[in-house]
Amino acid sequence: MYASFVGEGGWTSEDMELPSDLGARLPTPTPIYLYHGSDDDEIPFGHVELYARAIPQAVVRRLTGRNHQVNEDLSEVAADIRRRK
Repeated sequence: MYASFVGEGGWTSEDMELPSDLGARLPTPTPIYLYHGSDDDEIPFGHVELYARAIPQAVVRRLTGRNHQVNEDLSEVAADIRRRK
């Protein structure tokens, strides 16, 4: 469900790094939503903040008490999809 942030402040990789102007590179009308559970034991919760800074136009959903699989509850995702129609 989540992508780890690879770059300054996140994880390091010899194979890739997100560009510092990631948000500016994305097409303007493209809606971006980020979801991350506070109890994710695989990817640090702080990674969503790194993405939020890299993609300032994104809508960020910080899901309190949710794990890496958001406790198998995609209600926030579904609600966001319904709102976009």
